[in-house]
Amino acid sequence: MNPKIIKTGLASFGMSGRIFHAPFIEHNPDFELSVILERTKNNSAKNYPNSITVRSFDELLESDIELVIVNTPSYLHFEMCKQALLAGKDVVVEKPFTATVNEGEELIELAKSLGLILTVYHNKRLEGDFLTVQKLLKQKILGDLNEITFQLRRFRAEPGPKKWKESNYPAAGLLYDIGAHFIDAFLHLFGTPLNIISDLQIQRKNGTVNDFFDITFEYDGFKARMISDMLTKNTDYPSIKITGTKGEFIKRGYDPQEQRLASGNWDWKTIGEDNPSNYGSVFINNQQNIIPSEVGNYALFYENLALVINSKEKLLVQPSEGLAVISVIEEAIQNNGTT
Repeated sequence: MNPKIIKTGLASFGMSGRIFHAPFIEHNPDFELSVILERTKNNSAKNYPNSITVRSFDELLESDIELVIVNTPSYLHFEMCKQALLAGKDVVVEKPFTATVNEGEELIELAKSLGLILTVYHNKRLEGDFLTVQKLLKQKILGDLNEITFQLRRFRAEPGPKKWKESNYPAAGLLYDIGAHFIDAFLHLFGTPLNIISDLQIQRKNGTVNDFFDITFEYDGFKARMISDMLTKNTDYPSIKITGTKGEFIKRGYDPQEQRLASGNWDWKTIGEDNPSNYGSVFINNQQNIIPSEVGNYALFYENLALVINSKEKLLVQPSEGLAVISVIEEAIQNNGTT
């Protein structure tokens, strides 16, 4: 029996829609990118001429689509996911899942009661950086873990044009943005921490929400630390550093998929292949060994989702995992400045 074609609606055609969702839906034969919501523009028509453009979310939900991608500003996630579920649609929601744990719990219960699929787009699990760390830890090359640090440092002295990301909206700020990815990685690799120590700051003069975080997850015998800011001019920091009882791993550079998707200069065979300049190094007994990055593949998210919809296999990202990220964010905010 051939799998059904999943008619899909995209709730926004901004950066997220253009880069992370539309290309993978379009190139997956199990999906049909049927409807795209653009409130005033027609930017999607060039690349997706077979898709219908609508001007409102209500109009999108009234179509015959079966799956809705809620990739709108994060303060809208709860209401739009709820509306889509009540309309009988399966839902993919961009990270962060919701602004609060209570909202996430309500959506999970609603999806369960209606027998619908709900998942969160934590795509950084499908990046070479994460996959390389996962492999290293599994192989125990570094011995027992002492500390692992993920960091992303940039210089953007003024808040950007996306007001919903950097103004006083629910689920705004760097912690809900980059932090949500780091938290998901740590929870996926290590589980729930014993304790969380957080330092959240507003460092930029015109900032209104956190634009710096330094958060430590304490586990039994080791620590996992995540750092990000917007005022680092010298960005030659390791993106990943891991220390263990036998050695150290250091990596600079980041998974290339987002950059290649944004540039439009890519093909499906090489989109996840990392440049050797981004490879990591393992230092053991004063010897350095280059560690090639694992090849990332965002397409696996929608490949998994098609299998789930057609044959009820296990979701790559359970909604409870998206909820766990929001729970940690709330705890980090509550614990800010405490030890």
